[in-house]
Amino acid sequence: RKPLRIRPGDVVGVIAPAGAVDGERLSAGVAVLEGWGLRVQVGSAVLKRHAYLAGSDDERLADLVQVIEDPRVRAIFCARGGYGSQRLLPRLDLARLARQPKPIIGYSDATALLGAAVEAGVLAVHGPMVADDMARGLSERSATHLQTLLTDPAWRWEAEAPITLRPGKATGRLVGGCLAVLAAVLGTPWAPDTAGTILFLEDVAERPYRLDRLLTQLRQAGKLERVAGLVFGTMAACPPVDGVGPLDVVRACVGDLPCPIAFGLPSGHAPGGARTENLALPFGVEVALDAERGRLTALEAAVV
Repeated sequence: RKPLRIRPGDVVGVIAPAGAVDGERLSAGVAVLEGWGLRVQVGSAVLKRHAYLAGSDDERLADLVQVIEDPRVRAIFCARGGYGSQRLLPRLDLARLARQPKPIIGYSDATALLGAAVEAGVLAVHGPMVADDMARGLSERSATHLQTLLTDPAWRWEAEAPITLRPGKATGRLVGGCLAVLAAVLGTPWAPDTAGTILFLEDVAERPYRLDRLLTQLRQAGKLERVAGLVFGTMAACPPVDGVGPLDVVRACVGDLPCPIAFGLPSGHAPGGARTENLALPFGVEVALDAERGRLTALEAAVV
């Protein structure tokens, strides 16, 4: 189900389902949302710390449940990634979210939440996070893209994936996210159903052999053989080693799959620095992939 469009003056929630959050970065990101005319409700555990987590599992889960159940909250923004979202899934009743759909927005470790929401029938957004790239500064294009995605029921976005690994066209439901997180949920009830989908994959700081291992794991688990198409992020934050880069690994591991494959879509992790490019992708909507043209195009809106 699709959420209602967000309008100026609406309340949005900010939660930290994973890693501990820096207070200054949080304030900077909240200011961005407020600059869009939104009222921001920050979860009570967002600035807590429990080892490498933003509070205990109970505290982080309570924040997430609260914003899901609060009828005033129209969207749920993750503060940052790190690790910890997957720990919440066994105790999370996403039927509540399905009854009153609102988008969960994040990437990286939040991939676990996005996938669970989509499997529950609710659209989720792979996009910028409040104390991460919003705080550092999004490119004008990425900021406008996210705003329009959440506010305009008539908008049909298009994004470039300029490197063709296997030409062809395909349509399907868009799913995916961070490669390492998708591999981590294999063998659990939250492993994604990828059959007939357009699968988007990206990651950060993974060396070539680790990318190989992750892609091989997905493929051996049967998650790549029946996809309608594959789209990869830029992988610009994954370092090359001895002349072997992410594109080389992707080509070697999946280039023989019988589906369109494109590489280089600027969504997800990017190298550090100001004006980050991170185009929001709504998971759960129908999209069209034209790998020869290097284009991923929405066939339906993300909101109503």
